[in-house]
This record gives sequence, structure tokens and C-alpha cells, in this order.
Amino acid sequence: MSPEATAPTPIIESSPSWVVAEMPPGFQNRVAEIQRMMADLEEMGRFGRLLYKVGPDLGEVVAQLCSAMKYETAVIPGDARGVAVRLDPHRRLLLHPAASTTTIQRKDPEVARLFHLLHEVADDTDRVVLVTNTEPDKPLIDRGEVLAPDALAFLARMGTGHLASSTLFAIWKLWLGDPTLARAQIDRLYTAPPGTFDLPASATR
Repeated sequence: MSPEATAPTPIIESSPSWVVAEMPPGFQNRVAEIQRMMADLEEMGRFGRLLYKVGPDLGEVVAQLCSAMKYETAVIPGDARGVAVRLDPHRRLLLHPAASTTTIQRKDPEVARLFHLLHEVADDTDRVVLVTNTEPDKPLIDRGEVLAPDALAFLARMGTGHLASSTLFAIWKLWLGDPTLARAQIDRLYTAPPGTFDLPASATR
């Protein structure tokens, strides 16, 4: 076969849909199994976007994750641009997905948007958190500084938190094996002191 030759089209894709019904039971069972596996892969694969999306696209997958974790979730419209996650009747997380792909400085527009979310949308019992995905085109190990020191200090003075989307990705993986422990990390995010939120070593083993 020449290098230019392409792989044959799978019979499932190339045949009319009624053909599967005519095939032996073993074939039909395998088709059903493949379809289930593909659906599972699609469901899991969408959360990989936590590692390479920013701004509203990142907000969309953050909202999907929180909904999958059985939280009441809503997208905040307008300039605030965030995701509201209801933890219980008295506590709510307001997550702002940053559009910036470079190190965030104190005067970055994302900080201004976070300030707007804090003062125009948040209630006294809400916790506001900046969600970042710096240098999303690079592997996690090769990424640089997310927040400049003056930006991190300013967020701390505002009483807001910071969460890397890669940490949310880790929480999602934790959810697959231990939903209770994963939800405990979301509770920790609400009560954590201002600054960057990290998972404890016990949750990453």
C-alpha cells in the first residue's frame, strides 16, 4: 500500500443504517458497545477543554463541570461574565473565567472585571474567584507565571480567590473516582483564604 493510501471507511459509517439490523447479533452487540464507548469518550473529552480554553468558552465548560458535579449552576450575563455555583441556600461561588492567556498584571482588564463582579453582582455571602488558563497552547509543565505578584496581592486585598483551570481539571478527575472528595474541594474553595487555591496532597494521590 502506498503512503498516500487511506484507511478503509468503517462498515458502520459506510453502510446504510438499516444494514446493522440485518447483521448477526454478535455484530449488533459490538456496534452498540462501540457507540456506548464513543459516547463516554465524548462526555469525558469535553472536560479536556479546561486545559486549553479561555474566556466565555472556558466559562461554558466550567459551568458544565459544576452541573455534572450536581451543583445548581447559572451563567452570569453581561460585563460580569462569570459562572454562579450554588453550594447551598446560603453559599454561592462566583467564578470569573479570564480571557487572558498571558501573565495577569494588577491593571489587567481581567482584574477590573473581577472587581466589577465583586461589587456589582456578589452578595455578602458569595465568594468570588478568578479562573485562569495561562499559556493554554503549552503543556502544563511548561507554562509560566499566572499572576504577577502585585496582581495576586491586589486580589488578596479584595478578598477574592484564584483558581487555575488545571486545578479544576484535577477536581474533575477526582470526581470520576471519588465524588464526595471532589465536592469537598469545591467547599474548600469557598472557605479558602484569598490567593491561589491548590488541592491538598491527599486529594491528588
